[in-house]
Amino acid sequence: MNTLAPTTQSLKNVHCIGLGGIGVSAVATLLKVRGAYVTGSDAVETETLKELKSRGIKYWIGSRPEKMGRHLDLVIYSSAIPEDDEERVRARHLGVREVMYNAFLGELAREFDKVVAVTGTHGKSTTTAMLGHMLVEANANPTVIVGSKVATFKAGNVHVGGTEVFVAEACEHQAHMLELDPDVIVLTNIEFDHPDYYRDVDHVRETMKAFVEKLPKDGVLVWNTNDEQSRRLVETLEHPPTLVGVGDDGMLSANVEHEPGLQKLHVQYQGTHIGDVALRLPGEHNVMNALIASAAASVLHVKGEVIKAALESFMGLWRRFEKLGTFQGADVYSDYAHHPTALVRLLEGTRTFVPNRRVVLCFQPHQHARTVGLFDEFVTSMDEADVVILPEIYGVIGRTEAQAISSRDVVVRIEEHDVARHANRSVLFAKDFTETERLLKETVREGDVLLMVGAGDIDAFARELVRAARP
Repeated sequence: MNTLAPTTQSLKNVHCIGLGGIGVSAVATLLKVRGAYVTGSDAVETETLKELKSRGIKYWIGSRPEKMGRHLDLVIYSSAIPEDDEERVRARHLGVREVMYNAFLGELAREFDKVVAVTGTHGKSTTTAMLGHMLVEANANPTVIVGSKVATFKAGNVHVGGTEVFVAEACEHQAHMLELDPDVIVLTNIEFDHPDYYRDVDHVRETMKAFVEKLPKDGVLVWNTNDEQSRRLVETLEHPPTLVGVGDDGMLSANVEHEPGLQKLHVQYQGTHIGDVALRLPGEHNVMNALIASAAASVLHVKGEVIKAALESFMGLWRRFEKLGTFQGADVYSDYAHHPTALVRLLEGTRTFVPNRRVVLCFQPHQHARTVGLFDEFVTSMDEADVVILPEIYGVIGRTEAQAISSRDVVVRIEEHDVARHANRSVLFAKDFTETERLLKETVREGDVLLMVGAGDIDAFARELVRAARP
């Protein structure tokens, strides 16, 4: 703990711009639990905002600087909020300090005895949630912030505990994780993403290396030995911390048996079988997430029997193969996958978790820059789907990027790809959600698995689709 740092526990009056964001909403809840008066604003009404209102957090829709308090201690804003936002301008006029969410997370972390940062391209939220759940079950009283909503956390994306252990999901976008000074880094994997910031995978890896090099001499890196870029990072460390490898060449690994709705993990420690775990999540990627979280929990002195029980009672996350209900007799799942690798893993996991079913994939690409930068990978990432429907690309508010690409372009290339591989299936473009709903009504049939996928507003559309279909 950095006792010289200004404590966030002294904050009494805080305003959050972009309140509905997954990160900002978490710290808003934490501050409210600590006794602060918290207000906020956002562009659109969401279920997250309604949940915050039930916790006593006042908010409004749109930028309304006249509604901001005059005696604010701090304004926290999301990375999507520009400098000329009217409420940010008002804060400066009042002489109130502004801080971006990721920088605030760094300030918050300084108040804890031990800081664990979970980072990587894929699996951050699930791994953070699993580790947090293990620590809660071990009565370690952790404070945990997750980039999703955890079924076993009362507040969803945050568990407010003591100041002994802080577990935070550390986002790699725009190198935001560098705001943290952790004692333990959990690195799930490294792959090229966020082409609006990173040049290539080497740039991602070197930025991750800079983060790892922030660890203290007694720091620990829990890492994925199966991941090529993570191996390259570790090999180039001049003064490596304590290394805890997970995977085929690591200290912890597993053989897996697949059953409908279940994966049975035969866990090995340094090649010796130490027990079995029933994991109710699909895909090899979730096996690795579970193993990495288990290794991190062991570093934090959680007992093996607690780790096993926590994994078997883990109920999953919001928008991570989350079953929403049914539509026209098909089981509907929402998933946050928005990278080609995540799509491949989702589809492979679906095939083993709910076998012998027709899979309809409705995928909304997220960000034009990502779609351009990973275009060829997206074209081949959906091969395992029987039907593909692509609504128009979701553009993130506050991010300026070229929009000279459409989901229609992806559909055309997938059709060409399918001809080359002699695949006969429907690949459809939808200009908006009205057309998406029409295509789904024409396409989906009883017994299908319908995957509603993407990091944009397709999740809200999917929930309304299921709600409207209820008798």
